[in-house]
Amino acid sequence: MNGSNSFNGNGGNHQHFSGTHYVVSEDVDMLITRWCLEKNLLPPSDELYVDMRAKMKGFLQDIFAKVTFVNSQEIRNGLLESVAAHRAVGLTVISLERAYLEDSEVDGRIELTRTVDGDGDDVLVSAKRNSCPVPKLQQFSRLRDKNIALIDDVVFSGKTLEGTIGQLHHYHTNVHAVTAAIGVKSGVDYLNKARFCVTGQPEHMAVHCLEEFDGVSDQVCERDFYPGVPYSGREHFTYDNASFPYVLPFGKPQRWASIPEKEAVQFSCLCIDNAVALFEEIERVNNMTISCQFVPRPVFGSPNDGTRFADFLKEKRAQLLKA
Repeated sequence: MNGSNSFNGNGGNHQHFSGTHYVVSEDVDMLITRWCLEKNLLPPSDELYVDMRAKMKGFLQDIFAKVTFVNSQEIRNGLLESVAAHRAVGLTVISLERAYLEDSEVDGRIELTRTVDGDGDDVLVSAKRNSCPVPKLQQFSRLRDKNIALIDDVVFSGKTLEGTIGQLHHYHTNVHAVTAAIGVKSGVDYLNKARFCVTGQPEHMAVHCLEEFDGVSDQVCERDFYPGVPYSGREHFTYDNASFPYVLPFGKPQRWASIPEKEAVQFSCLCIDNAVALFEEIERVNNMTISCQFVPRPVFGSPNDGTRFADFLKEKRAQLLKA
């Protein structure tokens, strides 16, 4: 991570940044590599990610006062240290994130996500990931009476985590601590002041982040800018594994990622170009074609057939420029 070479497992030595920031947490390399391994494919080289990130960071730096990309491997290392620290004091470690930690590295998961309707408008109640077979309330109830620590990738406003913790407390699950890779100070402060009134359980919990930022314009997980990447974008609230990435014409980068209206088309074209380069490189090194049917994260409205995914994206890009 920028300016950081080590982490305390409980977040006590986090780096602290101030000023207006646009923060992007890197994760595409880990998610694509994992998917390639699952499909017995060769993953792209690290140089591809360096090039794509340089282009995206350069664009964002023309818009925002300061841009920070938080390194994916350092996030993973810091979260692994946190898992070990929580287990050392007897807590069951439950992960809310999917990019950095494997199933075998935590004691369980809660699979929730933000969902939208067919017009891309938010459905206000968080729902289980469509790919998760376990109903939302059952995910909470199976943690009944446990003493747990929650691991997440980001604390932004703190409201989503507050709702999750509140539902866990209905099952007398005692959330002792939350560790996140990235925290926005206002959201971290909000959670640290929150009171959870459950008989026999502490009213407050410890919230720590590996890195914490003040004055953040926005914080975005990198995958949300890459159509087709695992866990990219917001899910449709009923259609299985159909996503709305944070780029036009699929999603709403202005509302969801604070991209200025006048920059939204060009930024979306850049994101589509990066996604095309990513999937074309996977095709090249594996001598194959990646279809819309095979892509790890189908985009809402894409054909469920053998249409080449890169061609689908190029067509959408061309339509976007003509609109």
